[in-house]
Amino acid sequence: MLKEMVKKYWNDEYDLNCAECLIYAANEEYDLKLSHETLKTMAAFGGGMAVGDVCGVISGSIAVIGIMFTEVSGHKTPAVRDMTREFIKIFKERLGSNNCIELRKQYRKSEDGCIVMVETASEVLEKIIQKGKGW
Repeated sequence: MLKEMVKKYWNDEYDLNCAECLIYAANEEYDLKLSHETLKTMAAFGGGMAVGDVCGVISGSIAVIGIMFTEVSGHKTPAVRDMTREFIKIFKERLGSNNCIELRKQYRKSEDGCIVMVETASEVLEKIIQKGKGW
């Protein structure tokens, strides 16, 4: 279960940001066989792209969708766009925003950081992936 896997990576031992946490967890959960270099691509997306904009868990989740479902390119795989839209819609419905600063104000607790966003994204992503296999 992806939610359990993100909990594994969301701790001081791994010290990952939210975007990294999502892609590391999905890499292990879905056996994506991503290289360390590929995993590092999410480093700059934490903290809302370092400026508090779009939450990093959204970036990490969308990266996973692209990795798992893109056949040749985005233009040749319209389902990826649909899955991305659905992910963002559901995430926003559940938490009320996709903005890092707003989400942190509402949900971040000093002892658990952004775990609410990380867990929510993992739940939504898992449903999108299950649905996507029949897309």
